Amino acid sequence: MSKEKDMAIRLSELLYLLFWGIMLFAKGIGLYDGQLLYKIFLVLAFLCIGAKMCITEYSFREWAVIFFLLAWSAVVYRVSGEKGVLICMVTAAGMKNVSVKRCFQTGLIVWAAAMSLRFLTSLIFIGNVETAVQTKNIFGAVLRYFMGYPHPNVLHISYLVLAAFVIYCVKDTYCWKHLLLLMWGNIFLFFYSYSFTGALIVMIYICLSYYVKKKKISKIEYFLVKLVFPGCILVSVIMPMALQGRMFELADKIFNNRINLARHFLTLDNMSLLGNNLAAITTDVITMDNAYLFTLVTYGIPVFLLMCVGYMTVVSDYVKQNKNIELAMICCFLAAGFTEPFLFNTSFKNLTLLFIGEQLFVELNRQKTGQKEFAFLRNWDKTVRISMEKLWKMSENLRCVWSAHRKAILGVGTAAALIISICAGVFYQAEPEVMVLQKENLLIYERVRSVLTAFSLSFICFNMIGLAVCYGKGARKL
Repeated sequence: MSKEKDMAIRLSELLYLLFWGIMLFAKGIGLYDGQLLYKIFLVLAFLCIGAKMCITEYSFREWAVIFFLLAWSAVVYRVSGEKGVLICMVTAAGMKNVSVKRCFQTGLIVWAAAMSLRFLTSLIFIGNVETAVQTKNIFGAVLRYFMGYPHPNVLHISYLVLAAFVIYCVKDTYCWKHLLLLMWGNIFLFFYSYSFTGALIVMIYICLSYYVKKKKISKIEYFLVKLVFPGCILVSVIMPMALQGRMFELADKIFNNRINLARHFLTLDNMSLLGNNLAAITTDVITMDNAYLFTLVTYGIPVFLLMCVGYMTVVSDYVKQNKNIELAMICCFLAAGFTEPFLFNTSFKNLTLLFIGEQLFVELNRQKTGQKEFAFLRNWDKTVRISMEKLWKMSENLRCVWSAHRKAILGVGTAAALIISICAGVFYQAEPEVMVLQKENLLIYERVRSVLTAFSLSFICFNMIGLAVCYGKGARKL
């Protein structure tokens, strides 16, 4: 996207971005499979991606691969009852002639807007937000807030997705300022979710991205990167079946009972070509919170192998191209998949599927030998021009205003936020429900949460107001 009056984009790519944006918005506001509104969003998104595929020209080989992937995933969906396999396949198979950069730019806008809307709405009606008291080894009793999402862990994984959007979009200029802002958001959200694994993976991800941006990666480090995915498979699938006796007990203790839980599902009866019905093999207690185990058991061996080939190919190719920011994202998302099933279910948070889809057509094009391309709807894939003049003008004016008045705006915003946060801490009064649930240091954590919330929101608000005031004065002068 260049600083021109018009942005030129093919209709096929625009349709994919609509599919991408609709799905992200649905998940960003906390919808999940089974809800009527989610189904409406899903149908709209699939209409967009269906239209995109109909007007895009593919070679015979590409059409054959796409039909095979979609047909197989449709059969697996009928057996397993899980739409996730269809959504993942469509996301990857629709990536031809689509810019990954534009997907991330669109995703950042949509996800930030949707997640902010969901969080602020929950904050306004905090008394009605679903909560759960849980005892953590370090903190003791904590009050976990769902904030409109199915689970507090999902809340923090959503922030991981937001961090990934931000880092990819600013990757050429990613610096310590971005790192500190993302770290502050991570700490702030932790006092709502109390997701230790979520907060840890976000911290590792933003620090790792900064490390690979500033340092030249060695061959040994690239070799270690190539071991991340096999390591995830080893721990998730091979180790539960291979370990015995005291080694098994030790590993199960280290991984918080996940090895024993994995062995429960890794039986010959559950190893199939077309997967298993998830509702028939899981309960409220016996669940699969491992993305790799989930894929193997629920979607079957062929889909699992396709997933393995896809990631190993992408990682190998990205190492050759020194795509370090992308590799950092892939490694951290793969690591998070060990404790969360979000990679391949209906959560639509696995951004690395864009890399898989892009790589799929790179590989197919390498084998292309002058094959003719054709589309179901010929000559429909026109170039669409979107006026960007006003947007760029406003953006440039805002940059100029921020550059001229940054110190004053930040100073006033910080001072106001400090005063408000101190008042919030002094005059904080716990809700009756919290008083009833009082355990150990729970009230202290609630006060910390209140102070962090007051500071963060007031800092953002006062800076936005200050920027708007300065922008308005500049506009009147002009």
